[in-house]
Amino acid sequence: MTKHWAPNSYCLSRICSFLALSLVVFFPRGTHASEALWSALEEGGKVVLMRHAPVKVGADAGSPLVRDPSCRRERNLSLQGKRQAREIGRKFAQHRVPVSQVLHSPFCRTTETAQLAFGEADPAGYLSLLEVLEPEEAERQTLELSKVIGSYSGRENLVLVTHEPNISAVSFELLRHLDLLILEPTGGSEFEEMGVIRFSDEN
Repeated sequence: MTKHWAPNSYCLSRICSFLALSLVVFFPRGTHASEALWSALEEGGKVVLMRHAPVKVGADAGSPLVRDPSCRRERNLSLQGKRQAREIGRKFAQHRVPVSQVLHSPFCRTTETAQLAFGEADPAGYLSLLEVLEPEEAERQTLELSKVIGSYSGRENLVLVTHEPNISAVSFELLRHLDLLILEPTGGSEFEEMGVIRFSDEN
């Protein structure tokens, strides 16, 4: 389990993440680790950071940086992404994971991921893609996310569906689509990283 503190400045650099790995205590990965993390989620009280499902690719796939409420100009989920989003929702149900609330970035790909996986979900501005923000706003948003995680005190689990840069800003882990970063709130803006449930290990 990795102790985490609130970031003092906004940083998306892979170099920063690489250097920070020297502070991480590594735990076993794979099936056994996933089983332990699912059991932790069954107990409740955790925060789950989820990266959205796979998206369309190609010249006509839309822009990953454009925010369009109609979703026509955005980068949207692929057919595979939609299937996998439903599948991760079934995994939560199979493991009987209690969920208090699902929040997501307002972008279409995160919205659809949350809705397909969990049904009911609400947008949260602090989960919006960092890459489209000015540095000062991105830092403020990252600090807000850290506070939401660290101060969570619910008996069930809080699920946050967002983007890879946002996750990298608060964690040393690099998440692929639909990977789940399991966090233990410890108060204020602090939390501990319990580990990652890899979507690829679940199928």
